[in-house]
Amino acid sequence: MSVLYACKLCFLLALLNSASHAVAGNVAPPTLSAGFSLPIVSNHNTAGGLGQFDANLTSIGPHIAPVGWPLYDVLVGVGSGQTRHFYKLGLDLVGNLTWMQCKPCVPEVRQEGAVFDSAESPRYKHMKPADPKCRPPYTPSGQNRCSFYTTSWNVAAHGYLGNDTFAFAGSPGAGGHNRDVDNLILGCAHTTNGFEHLSHNILAGVLSLSRHPTSFMSQLTARGLADSRFSYCLFPGQSHPNARHGFLRFGRDIPRHDHVHSMPLLFTGSGYGQSSMYYIHVFSISLNGKRLNGVKTAMFRRDPQTRRGGFVVDPGTPLTRLVRAAYDVVEAEFAANMHKQGARRLTVPVQGYRLCFGSWAHAHLPSLTVTLYEDATRLFIKPELLFMRVNHEHLCFAVVPDEEMTVLGAAQQVDTRFTFDLPGNRLYFAQEHCSADTRPTV
Repeated sequence: MSVLYACKLCFLLALLNSASHAVAGNVAPPTLSAGFSLPIVSNHNTAGGLGQFDANLTSIGPHIAPVGWPLYDVLVGVGSGQTRHFYKLGLDLVGNLTWMQCKPCVPEVRQEGAVFDSAESPRYKHMKPADPKCRPPYTPSGQNRCSFYTTSWNVAAHGYLGNDTFAFAGSPGAGGHNRDVDNLILGCAHTTNGFEHLSHNILAGVLSLSRHPTSFMSQLTARGLADSRFSYCLFPGQSHPNARHGFLRFGRDIPRHDHVHSMPLLFTGSGYGQSSMYYIHVFSISLNGKRLNGVKTAMFRRDPQTRRGGFVVDPGTPLTRLVRAAYDVVEAEFAANMHKQGARRLTVPVQGYRLCFGSWAHAHLPSLTVTLYEDATRLFIKPELLFMRVNHEHLCFAVVPDEEMTVLGAAQQVDTRFTFDLPGNRLYFAQEHCSADTRPTV
């Protein structure tokens, strides 16, 4: 995972190709692979009934809260038989590798359940230096092992590659029966830095769905268990005990839409040494439907030489991050809009937010529209997804600046289904009442 931004936490992407860019009902064409769903679990709930592992993907959506961030995680089983344990892993579309804390781990960050102990898992095997997959960014190490070092969310993790049996659910349409997959590669992290800021005392690590050969997605595809299509729909947050969960869907299990938009994915390399993130082309940004002329298309271009810049989708980033040049324009326009309506801007930043208000009772919150793919496709972000209540008394703009690139974050993806079609190199999105695709969490 690349080094992305302070305070990143966990679950995204978007968009169309015909002249009208309306693709009717073909988000997930039939394939030879059966679909399945993984559990995305709320960071506020325990995983009950793990002895039977219901394994439907559960999640809580981004929510307005006094403190904290939108956090999505996936429930998976690791190990076999009596040694199998279940862990909540943050969903990641940026990094190359699924990794988790393993004993001994320094520091051992608090998580839900016990830290994974590879010595107690009978099917766990260390990757040897001679393995063809032990190549950069991974390196041969002492003790006849292959080491990894990865960074993301301002979190660094170091340890050794290995493989073990993972457990997850089959598709609800196929009865939802549990499914085991042997010999999936994971990183056993023995040292971490900054993970305590990500874990919320819940997460054990992260689950990668990038294009890299060692990501979870690529491994499933290679086994014929997925057809390189996955989808999620983040729903608004809710308070305990009425928690529900959604689904991370694959293959035939992806719902179809009559009004879906799509656009090409850029920089589609999937091999070692290539970018594994999901880039899209951004044309312009509008406030309340009016284009902001100060935001230029060039601000979102990726430099292939420096590998900086660009616009990526990542549900593992809690809030949308705009490259500094674009952010300054957007912030000024939002501040001016709110000022005209009598909102009082705070002079001191609140908990890392750049734009906050102390009074806004009579203000109509503005919306944001991201125009993609040469002015042909638009992603509308409704006002309630652009602002968060902080400390019960402040209202803050839920978009922050970034010095390197732009990321569409989880909080601004609520009630839109995103579907990634890797064979077709396209990203599809459609507005959806995502709460309708949920079930009560037991």
